[in-house]
Parts: sequence; C-alpha cells; structure tokens
Amino acid sequence: MNNLERLGGFAARRHWIFIIAWLVILGGTLWARHASGGEFVNNYSVSGSGSALGQDLLNKDFPQQGGYAGQIVFHAKSGTVSVNQATSNVAKLPDVIKAVSPFASPNSGAVSKDGTIAYSSVSWSVNPNSLETDYLNRLDQAVAPARSAGLQVAYGGGAGQIGQVTHDLKSEIIGLACALVLLLFMFGSLIAAAIPLLSAIFSVGAGLSLLGLLAAASTFPTTAPTIATLLGLGVAVDYGLFLMARHREQMDTGMDLIASAAHAEGTSGAAIVVAGGTVVVSILGLYVSGVAFVGALGLAAAIVVAITMLAALTLVSAFMGVAGSNVRSLSARFRARKAGISAQEQAARSAAATHEQHEHSAFARWGRKVSERPWPWAVASVAVLVVLAIPLFSITLGQPDNGTNPTTDSNRQAYDLISQGFGPGANGPLAVVVKLPKQSASDNQSLLTTMTKDVAATSGVASVTPATVNQAGTTAVFSVIPTTRPQATATENLVNRLRNDVLSSEHATSYVTGTTAGTVDFTERITGRMVWLILAVVVIAFILLTTAFRSVVIATKAAILNLLSIGAAYGVIVAIFQWGWGESLIGVHTTLPIPAYVPMLVFAIVFGLSMDYEVFLLSRVHEAWIETGDPHRAVAVGIGATARVITTAAAIMVVVFASFVLSTDPTVKMLAIGMAFAVLIDASLVRMILVPSIMALLDARAWWMPRWLEPIVPHLQLEGSTAPAAAAAPEAVGPAQTKAVTDTEAATDTEAATDTEAATDTETATDTDIEAATATASGVRRPPSAK
Repeated sequence: MNNLERLGGFAARRHWIFIIAWLVILGGTLWARHASGGEFVNNYSVSGSGSALGQDLLNKDFPQQGGYAGQIVFHAKSGTVSVNQATSNVAKLPDVIKAVSPFASPNSGAVSKDGTIAYSSVSWSVNPNSLETDYLNRLDQAVAPARSAGLQVAYGGGAGQIGQVTHDLKSEIIGLACALVLLLFMFGSLIAAAIPLLSAIFSVGAGLSLLGLLAAASTFPTTAPTIATLLGLGVAVDYGLFLMARHREQMDTGMDLIASAAHAEGTSGAAIVVAGGTVVVSILGLYVSGVAFVGALGLAAAIVVAITMLAALTLVSAFMGVAGSNVRSLSARFRARKAGISAQEQAARSAAATHEQHEHSAFARWGRKVSERPWPWAVASVAVLVVLAIPLFSITLGQPDNGTNPTTDSNRQAYDLISQGFGPGANGPLAVVVKLPKQSASDNQSLLTTMTKDVAATSGVASVTPATVNQAGTTAVFSVIPTTRPQATATENLVNRLRNDVLSSEHATSYVTGTTAGTVDFTERITGRMVWLILAVVVIAFILLTTAFRSVVIATKAAILNLLSIGAAYGVIVAIFQWGWGESLIGVHTTLPIPAYVPMLVFAIVFGLSMDYEVFLLSRVHEAWIETGDPHRAVAVGIGATARVITTAAAIMVVVFASFVLSTDPTVKMLAIGMAFAVLIDASLVRMILVPSIMALLDARAWWMPRWLEPIVPHLQLEGSTAPAAAAAPEAVGPAQTKAVTDTEAATDTEAATDTEAATDTETATDTDIEAATATASGVRRPPSAK
C-alpha cells in the first residue's frame, strides 16, 4: 500500500479529525483575512522599461507631477463650467497629492472650446483602486457643490477605480448550482453530488483568504481573486468528482468503505497529484514573462489550486467516511432494501455484470469505432481545430481602454466626455520626461523648444504642452496628446516612433511614460517572452507525463494535441472579442484588442487543465494495457471507464468558467470564454476522437521508452500499489461472484494463481481485475513491463 492509499484510508477512518481540521483552517484564514488582510491593486509597470524609468525620474524630480493620476470630469449643457470649490475640496482629501482646477490658468487646455466640458487633474500617493467605498463616499461629498449646481460629474482614469467591487458571488453561485445539477445527474445521489462541492467551497474559501493575507505583504492584481476562483472552483469540483467516481464504482462492486477510499486515493488520487502538479507548475511558469503583474496572477491561481489538491486528497476521503454507503445511487439502495439484502452484498452480486458493461458501454463502442478507422477521424478533427485557430493569425494585442467599459460605469462616462470635448487621445496623454544635459539654462530651453516642435510635427500628435523644468534645472517634462484613443494600434506606433526616431535624435536622455506608454511596454515585454513560456511549460509537462506513463510518445502526443486545442481557443477569443462575432450575447458592445497577458494566462491554465483529462484517461488506458497487453482493447476499456466521468467533469468546468461571463470586466470575460471553449474542445474533439485515433495508429509503440532513459526516469504508479487493496469483508462476496472469479483464474499463470485468495476479496470486483483475468484466460500476453 502506497502513501496515498494510507492517507485515503486514514482520512476515511478518522473522518471527523480531518473535517474539524478543515473547519478550523477555513475559519482561521477567514478571520485572519478580515483582521489583517491586504488590498488588491494593479501595477502594470515593467521593470527596466522606458516608461518605468521615466516614471521613477518623474516621481523623484517632480513629486507634484508623479503619483497615480485620475480625472474628475464636469459637464454642463451650456455655458462656462465653474468647479473651483469642488476641486478645492478634493485637494483636501487624504492621499491626494494635487487636484488642479481646469480654470487654474487661462491656457490649461482642460476646458473644451464650447465651455461645456472641463476636467480636473488629480493625483494620489497610493493606487486609487486600493481605496475603498468609504473613500468614494468622501469623494462624492467633495464634488457635491458641482452636482448641486446641476453639473454632471464623472470619475476617469484612476479616479474611476475608487471603491470598485472587484469580486462578487453571482458567478460562483451560478457555477456551483449548475455543477450540482450535473453531479446529481452523474451520481443519482445528493450526498455523492454534494461532496465535491463541499470540498470546493472549503478549499477555494481557504485559498482566497490566504491570498488576501499574502496581499498585505505583496502586490496582487485586482483580478487575481476572480481568476483564482474561476480556476479553483473548476479544478476542485473536478478533482472531487474523479475521486468520488472511482470510490462509487468500487462501492458498487462490493468493496469495503475504507478499502475503497484508500484504493480511490491510490489510483485517482495519484492522477490528481500529477494533473494538479502540472497545473500548478504551468501557472507558475507565468513568471517567465518577466512582468510582476502576470507572475502574481499565476501565483494567486497556483495557491488556490494547490489547496484544492490538498482538500481533494484529505477532505473528500473524510466525507466518504461520513457518507458511508449513502454515496451509492438512491435507486440502487432502494432495490437492496426491497430485496432485504445489504447494499454491499447487492453490489457484490452485480459486480461482474457492472464491469462487463464498462468494456461494452456506448463510450467503449465509440472508442472501438474510432480505432477501426483512425485516419479519417484524426484528419477531420485536426482540420476542425485548424479552422477554429484561423482568427489567431490576425490577433491584435493591447490593453482595452475605458471606452470598452459598460456605459453605466463612471470611467466610461468620463472617457466619452473627454473624447467629446478634447478628442479621444486626451484619454491617454503621454508624458515625455527629459534628463537635461549639464549646460546653460538658455541652451536647455532651446533644446526643449526644438524637442516640443519636433514632437508636435510628428504624425499622430494632436497637441503638445510647453515644457516645465524642475527647480534644480536637471529634469523637464511636457505632455503629448495623441490623435487616437489609448488602445489604438496607431497610438502604440506613435509611442515607438517618438522613442526610436523623433526623440532619439536629440542631445538629451528622454523617456516616454504615462499609462499608455506603460501599456505598450507591458505588451511588448509579454509578447517577447511568450515563446519562452510555451517552451518552459511544454518541457515541464513532457517530463511529468514521461514520468507518469514511462513513455516519451505519450508525452509528445499530449504536448502537440494541447497546442492544437489551445490554438483553437485563441481563435475563438479573437473571433468574439476582436472580430465581434456574437459579442453582444456576452455583454460586450464594442470590439477590443486582446490584452497581452490573456493568451499567456490561457495557455498556462488550459495546458495544465488539459493534462487533467490526459492523465485521468490515459491512466485507465495504461492500467488496462499493463493488465491485457492489448493496446486496442486498452483504449476501449479506458474510454469506457472514464468517458462519462470526463464528460461530466468537462461540462462542470465549462459551466463554471462560462458563469464568469457575467463579470463586467472584459478581460475576465475573455478568460472565461477562452477557457470554457478550450475545455469543451479538449474533452470532445481531443479526448474522444484524436486520442483514440492516434493511440490506434501508434499501437504498442505508444508506450515506447528509450532503453537509456529507463533507469533515469523514476517510477510513479498512477494505478496505485501492485498489491490488492485492503481486504473487504469476505462474507460480502456472493457465491456466484466467487465462482466466476475462480473459473476465470483457472487459466492464469503461476503468478495469478498465487493471487487467487486476494482476487476473491471485494477488490476483484474492480473492472481492471476482471479484465485482467479475462485477458489472461483468452491467452493475451502481458506487456514486458507487467509484473
């Protein structure tokens, strides 16, 4: 018995210890999060980039020009806007560095030509999205004089992020409710269906609380809890489902409760360790991006996934112990009661028939059908994936601006007003910070005049403000207003043109900074690192799968198929959000670029998740291959035993991910749609068509491992220990079953004969043992690796 089997059996036997421990963990982390948790803030700065260096210089030499910027926009239907009192009140709020009235100077450029729109520039010493609702209430009180005068007031930029609700429970409730329905359909038992959901609630709740605690010591993005919840709920329910499915299958064949919990942990639990480990490693690979923001997103999701794995391996087994035989379907228990026999005795009597159904189920027949004509199925599936991936080749990476937000958002209203009064480029001004050379003040002034003229003459520039020099005469800054909106490709081109052509020819060190320039640097850094992320994740997954299945062919196949399914998911994202196909159906009313970190995040998450189904399917195929030595039969058995579970698990993933489309954040919508489609594609086209067809084409070569690699790769038994599970109650095994097993084993070799006594216990009821005995009786040889 391996360590996982011991853990599963102990948790089922001493279930209240584990349940109370998890209650303490959940309650303790929730209390600690409430008492001393941190806030989630967005930091898109890229260390060492031109925008980051310019911002550092600006904060150092122009403290009043630094900080986190925002706008308060005032709008009147006609006449001159007077907002001095409101601006003065805002300047007195905590954490405000400055609040400049649009009428502070005649040439401020903050009042529209018709005098109906004006904006006050405000900067904060802290990130505004870390400020909570009570601060928003104080801001509302500060601008009350303007609203009382009949003016429309909207908060733009950083000001629009104050007091925003970054996480609500609607998506989680809908996702869990849909998951419950699917689990009820799968198990036919409310208790069996509830166990994966309870494990998910415990683990995700504890993971998010721990994440909140870590936010007090480190910076995590505002979307980190949402993404961690999205992924955590999906994998937590799936891991609980896989364990419960194996446990229920064994209970239905008469296995003792404790022995079944232990054996489920040693088989499906081992697969969870490999699959979950692949997910965690893949997500942590986001640090390859070299951007703290993206790495923090990966770390947040990895923390929650790791905790869901721990809960699956301990809490699910504990709930199994509490539930007892009630995990069996209600109809099965009713029939046992009507017949006047115990549930275990009833299960034992029907074990052989149950496992015969496994190998000859509709899913198994489908697997044989695909295996009989593998080439047409494989070609057709690959063609579909390639067609779905076509939009990927026209992807436009960038950061959506506030013009893509719902029109009810204050940020969107401010964006529209500024565009109306000052042009779309005023929503994303660029700041040019100049480190002046050591020369006379007049020479530096001439230098700055030349620079501003050259910039103003550049295509794509709407206006340039006069340069301001600090008191020490070492640094200057001036603003550049583009003619295009912040998310436009033309604006990105303007930033690069200013840096590489216009300003590089001047005799001074200069930096183009600001939010828009920072976004350009952010996108370029991630794009440049994407190939390295893909390579790192593929290599790590290759190593894990080679270790799990002792086959370089299986690992290579998995990597290629996962890349195809992820490419198809990318294509769907581009078609919906960039091309606008069906965007209104998900609450998006304008096309928008794809944030650079979305493809990176989708790749890391989906590649890891697809390994879940790869491991759970192929571990059963490998189990049958070890026992039968027949690769075609092994595929049919593997699909027959797992397809229903994998289909249900994939459906749960899809509904959980799709429920997050309700988020108002378009980036969260992209991740939800991309991941839902990726799982759908993976569980249908890949697992049900491509995998059986390719396995049929590879035949026994699928399990090939170079001889020189054999002693290097460690052994990892996904099928659990080679010894039978702990003996179930012998008296529970019916005479008919004992005779069937004995007759089958009569044709086995010496090794099988020595296991006759063990085979007559309740574990002989598992499908793999019946299949092994039948295969041996029919004269099929085991593969060389079988013991």
